[in-house]
Amino acid sequence: MSVESDLREIRSIPVHGISDWICRRFPDGSFPQWWLAIFESLETSLSSLLDVVSSRRGHDFEVSVEVVSLAVAIGDIRPPMGAYWMLRLAAIALRYDPPVADLPEVVTPGGAAEWALNRMPVSREQEIADSKIRKAEHLAAREGYYAPVGRVLPASGEVDVRFSALQDVELILSALPWISSAVTNGKVSRDVAAWLEIRDQL
Repeated sequence: MSVESDLREIRSIPVHGISDWICRRFPDGSFPQWWLAIFESLETSLSSLLDVVSSRRGHDFEVSVEVVSLAVAIGDIRPPMGAYWMLRLAAIALRYDPPVADLPEVVTPGGAAEWALNRMPVSREQEIADSKIRKAEHLAAREGYYAPVGRVLPASGEVDVRFSALQDVELILSALPWISSAVTNGKVSRDVAAWLEIRDQL
């Protein structure tokens, strides 16, 4: 089955049945590439330039929220990547005038921002500290620190957790500005501003 046919099936069933459909379709789990292809197709279908009835818009947002949430809950997509896509959905919703009726709370500006901030892998203080270490290691690196050009190296399977977390935070921070000015919840707005303030230090 293609991504297009999978998406048609997903959109044809009740939102509460998507989880069961995913489990039947991929009993051993799916690949992140499949999920990302589904996310991208859903994003395209939500374009405000398409002539679609308003009830269909609301349903498409519900489906998109369910799919992103499931991908994270199942563990096929890292939480920060899910947060990035939830912010993208919220940014799309902001473009509608009039607004989409019955929009899921998690893709309102405040809902998406809070959902994303709750999936930050480290604190702001830790992010700044790890960023300084990364910069220092890069500045002190000698030739052997980098992979040689033109030669394939065997995969070690080792992941630098600190720097992976840095990249995850940077991914979320790249999307937060899309909705930050529309966040009306005072506490969430302050938290967003505090995170965005450290971007230049990373």
